[in-house]
Amino acid sequence: MKKISDKRRKFLRVIFGTLSFSSALFVFQACYGPPEDFGMDVLIRGSVKSTVTNLPVPGIKVSIENQPQYEITDSEGKFRIYASEDSEYKILFEDIDADKNGSFLPGDTVVRIVDENTFLNVSLDVK
Repeated sequence: MKKISDKRRKFLRVIFGTLSFSSALFVFQACYGPPEDFGMDVLIRGSVKSTVTNLPVPGIKVSIENQPQYEITDSEGKFRIYASEDSEYKILFEDIDADKNGSFLPGDTVVRIVDENTFLNVSLDVK
């Protein structure tokens, strides 16, 4: 009989502990509000192709200079990357899968954003 009451007590502790923690988080968010991103984000989309074959190139690392995030092109050579709003971006392209792709020269381009719908067609040269 004692084992059943101990299990029940542990179960109730877990339930009430979870509810108490959730309630504390709710009160904190109600008082201070949700976290805000003060900058607007811009979506930069694009496609990377080979200048030699004109085929999509998967496995290319696409990053924005001085920003930590990056994206790897998919099997169709496409990428989508978000960046904090700025007047221009230096976008870097680096082949990280040279065994699979062959070997492409690293590239970069400077982009000025005119509206929130930006699409880049990029061609990379083979080494």
